[in-house]
Amino acid sequence: MVKKQASGEPALSAPQRKQLALALARAEETRDVMEDALVSFGRWLLVEVFNDDAGAALDERGDNPVWLELRRRAGGPTLRLSEHMLYVALHIAARDKRITSEAWRSLEPGRKALLLPLKDEKAMREAAQHVSAMKLSQRDTEAYVTSLRAEKGDVREVRVTPARFTAQVKRFRSRVTDKHFERKVVTALREGDATETVRELEAVRAWADRLLRRLKPE
Repeated sequence: MVKKQASGEPALSAPQRKQLALALARAEETRDVMEDALVSFGRWLLVEVFNDDAGAALDERGDNPVWLELRRRAGGPTLRLSEHMLYVALHIAARDKRITSEAWRSLEPGRKALLLPLKDEKAMREAAQHVSAMKLSQRDTEAYVTSLRAEKGDVREVRVTPARFTAQVKRFRSRVTDKHFERKVVTALREGDATETVRELEAVRAWADRLLRRLKPE
């Protein structure tokens, strides 16, 4: 059983605190390497594929055959980089060229990427000033951007199809009904307070019952 502090955080021993410090340092080094590579690739795309034209990279990507082919291959065997990462790399490079404010430039790629959904450069610049001034973490930056978009009614609508929903349910079911996983869950919950978990499970059961009733033919 994991001991916890009054704050609810795990109580770590001296060796564990040392391991944690090392893990955090290695994680930060990894983040730096990954972000540097992403920025470098984005700049290369902007210069080589879009002739260093930020406007073309942002507004005319659909007319660029090389970009379209990269998108088609993204996530496949010949380009094991997701389409999302392609988008982020290129957009950060293009926005870096057009947004010259010190606040924007002071942000690392991770928080810049979280500001991209704002789309409007004035909004990005103002958001960057707020994020920088308040020293928001990536988690807090994401929440801030979500609130800004909600204020404008710019909330991404999730497209639901029978196949996609069924696949999501199947993935969830295959995960939680695995016997080994189930044993681990039961053991963990018996060692702590399962009240909230029980409440959530009952809510899921009520939702499933309600959905099944609505799907049954009358």
